[in-house]
Amino acid sequence: MVELNWHDYVVILSFVASIAGLLLLGDIRNSVLTDDSVRDSFADRTLSEEILIKMSFTYSIVYCISVFALKLHLPEESWLLHSLKLTTVLSYLLTASSILSLPLQRMAVRRVEE
Repeated sequence: MVELNWHDYVVILSFVASIAGLLLLGDIRNSVLTDDSVRDSFADRTLSEEILIKMSFTYSIVYCISVFALKLHLPEESWLLHSLKLTTVLSYLLTASSILSLPLQRMAVRRVEE
């Protein structure tokens, strides 16, 4: 039996929140927006912004899965263990870079509009 610590609970919560975020983004994009105020609030969101948000959620899901896959008992010199460690690090860095590039992209779009 694998013991869970506080980090594992945070990763589980992050996994569920990322899936919920992707589902909500899909619902907003696919639903018919009839209210003008709601339509106007989503009209300024560009396609690249939406892609960045979806990428951050997706990379977060990959990170959560790879963290729990590392909890499996694998041999120390296994290629699968090294692959999981690399996947964990890369998905963490890609999540952080997607989140950090979102405000930079917004500033660039506003600067072009001015």
